[in-house]
Amino acid sequence: MRTPLIGLEPQQWLARFGDELYRYALGRVAEAGMAEELVQDTFVSALEAQASFRGQASERTWLFVILKRKIIDHYRRQARSPFVPLTLTPEQLPEAEFFRPADGHWREEEYPAPWDGVGDEGRGDVLVEQAEFQHILKSCQERLSPQHLAVFVLRFVEELPAEAICQELGLSPSNYWVIVHRAKLQLRRCLEKNWFQSPPAS
Repeated sequence: MRTPLIGLEPQQWLARFGDELYRYALGRVAEAGMAEELVQDTFVSALEAQASFRGQASERTWLFVILKRKIIDHYRRQARSPFVPLTLTPEQLPEAEFFRPADGHWREEEYPAPWDGVGDEGRGDVLVEQAEFQHILKSCQERLSPQHLAVFVLRFVEELPAEAICQELGLSPSNYWVIVHRAKLQLRRCLEKNWFQSPPAS
């Protein structure tokens, strides 16, 4: 006799979790259509894997775990183009102008300037949450190459450890280091050009 599935209600997934899963996916991929596809794939995979659900986590948490895996797989496909290893030493890289080779942190003289008003109580958090800034930030992210975007999202949005990202994308630690730093620089320059130098009128 088949054991009943613990707590699963697939017929309710779309109504109960669809919007939340979609918003989560949309915050991590560039296109609304892709976000929808990832959510659909999540539901299909969950239906196929119902027998593996043991009730140790909530139904919602289980679906989010599947969606996060789908997002990682998406960026792994996006980053399939081979990375050309650099023969330059860290001191010769353009990043050395901005980062300390010893630990990869910003040089003091190159550290990004604080945002306008960040010293005010709560002002920095409010600025980050502004819809226009979020739109510009996402636009800047979309200008990254597929491989750079994959590393950036997995590291700074999904917060995967470097070792996991290297394994997922087939990168060496040195290539990963270069990609992270170049993605930071490109985003910094894009934000300085499109937000910090020309802030929207209040």
